[in-house]
Amino acid sequence: MDEYLESNREMWNSWTRINLESRLYDVEGFAAGRGTDLDPIDLAGPGDVGSKSLLHRQCHFGMDTIRWARHGATVTGADFSTESITAARALAARMGVPATFVESDIYELPSKLGGRFDVVFTSHGVLCWLPDLPRWAQVIAHFLAPGGIFYIVDAHPFVLLFNDRLQEPELRLLYPYFHGPEPFKEEHGGCYAAPDAPIKSVEHFWLHKMSDIIGALLRAGLRIESFEEYPFLSWKFFPWLERRADGWWHLPEHPGLPLGSGSLPLMFSLKATTGR
Repeated sequence: MDEYLESNREMWNSWTRINLESRLYDVEGFAAGRGTDLDPIDLAGPGDVGSKSLLHRQCHFGMDTIRWARHGATVTGADFSTESITAARALAARMGVPATFVESDIYELPSKLGGRFDVVFTSHGVLCWLPDLPRWAQVIAHFLAPGGIFYIVDAHPFVLLFNDRLQEPELRLLYPYFHGPEPFKEEHGGCYAAPDAPIKSVEHFWLHKMSDIIGALLRAGLRIESFEEYPFLSWKFFPWLERRADGWWHLPEHPGLPLGSGSLPLMFSLKATTGR
């Protein structure tokens, strides 16, 4: 799997340079204090993080890590992209926010970072980049302090099976739910924050069953405290999703989607603990 992970690392280095200048992230606005906070579902899982230590895995260039710091957590962000970690350190320093950032593949993180954390957090577009969920869960358990909380919010495995490049509302299956260990490969121009960016993106990604996600955490010794599914997403996964007054992206009412806008799971959250 190393060749796929290294290819993805190079891609994320390129994406980071684009994302830092994109309207989607609006880094200048965020640095000036105009940025949005963590969404309500992100915030609900860990609860009050004041005076708690928090490890943010797959943190990209640290905007959510900084948001957690603003809620009182002592934060550490980790990401495998050199460009992301460099940008995260610079952004935190520019904003005067105390934060530690570690460059590491999540599987190698125990050899690069010591200590345990009250909260381990990850969210929004993270699991599809991971080839090995049992090891992923073992690293979570490694870093959780006794009584600690792991919390994830991500796209529902169901929605990731559909073609997200179609311009008109239609749910067309593209990938199988049951499949082997090899990654899928997709090539396209630009990146998600700037589809017209003058680069060619080559993605290697893994789609996981919900039972794989939950099972990996259970086998790592964690206890599932809550699991929720939602008929909306935090980002525009399909080009034709509509953003409503609640701030979430929903399926539209459309003849091509006869089941209705609230009929399918688009996102999930899961909270697990180490026990006491």
